[in-house]
Amino acid sequence: MRGKIRKILGIRENFKQEFRRQLRTLILFTLGFTIAFSWRQTTFDISQAIVNSVLKIKSSTASTILTSTFITLVSVLLIYLTAHWLKDTNRHQY
Repeated sequence: MRGKIRKILGIRENFKQEFRRQLRTLILFTLGFTIAFSWRQTTFDISQAIVNSVLKIKSSTASTILTSTFITLVSVLLIYLTAHWLKDTNRHQY
């Protein structure tokens, strides 16, 4: 009987730990998304200034498209570099 109770309590404790871990991840994700969203327009404006100074574009539509393309390319490059730097070196490659 005691074994069953301890087993149930152990499962309950594991659930609490996992729930806290998932809740912490959710809070961090939410706050990170809020920060990124608040800096969105600033990042776009700075990138647009860079693109406009390099390419001397007068059309606002073309400027917006090229700025979005520039941000996408820089982001893909950062994703690639981050994935390379944070690669698990202990993982077996088949």
